[in-house]
Amino acid sequence: MDHSEAVRLHAAEKYLLGELPKEQHAAYEEHYFACPACAEELKATVAFMESGRQGVRDKNMQTLVATRPAPNVSLIDAWLNKLLRPALVIPVFAALLLFIGYQDGVTIPSLKQTSSRASSAEVVRSFSLMSVGSRGEGSSSLPIGVSPKEDFGLDVDMPGNSPNGYLCEIQDESCKVRFTLPVSAEEAKRSVHINIPGGSLQPGKYSFVIFTGQASGDHGSAVAQKSFAIEFVP
Repeated sequence: MDHSEAVRLHAAEKYLLGELPKEQHAAYEEHYFACPACAEELKATVAFMESGRQGVRDKNMQTLVATRPAPNVSLIDAWLNKLLRPALVIPVFAALLLFIGYQDGVTIPSLKQTSSRASSAEVVRSFSLMSVGSRGEGSSSLPIGVSPKEDFGLDVDMPGNSPNGYLCEIQDESCKVRFTLPVSAEEAKRSVHINIPGGSLQPGKYSFVIFTGQASGDHGSAVAQKSFAIEFVP
């Protein structure tokens, strides 16, 4: 499942409501762990569910166990009433706990940093991929030595001049996409800096692959591929 299909299917809402078919459920789970936009939408939907759940509880405890909305219940209350049935609440919030646990361990780029880290500035080391040859040309791989929980940055130039921008992917050795980052045509006029949260990538070899076009699943062919290797150091 790509991002455009997830948006078209309203996958975030259907996933939390348990209304996605089995195949789409598994495909969406695999997608949102690698898609910052879908992860943000899922977190926002969960937050809305939780606030609505508390509001309905405070307003009328009987709403939580009602099988259908009363005639004078608003459309929003009716939706929450369906959402908060005991048979649905348990699996939904079990999935929420799993999602939050993942987010606590792996921070996806472009999501907001936690308040404790945002309250203070930090010096982050950067590593340049600009001198690494594309598709094996020049330097074969950029070595990156960081501590297990250390944030670091990657600096890279976009090749050519694509009017549709670019889509960057960080892939592991099995070609699984770990991070995606759309880069607009305007942003591509300058060197692009990418922040990598500490511990989100384990030691090993990775590829930084650049495609033309910004839409996940609808991009062009790869125009550049640069390699780097992460090593944990004390």
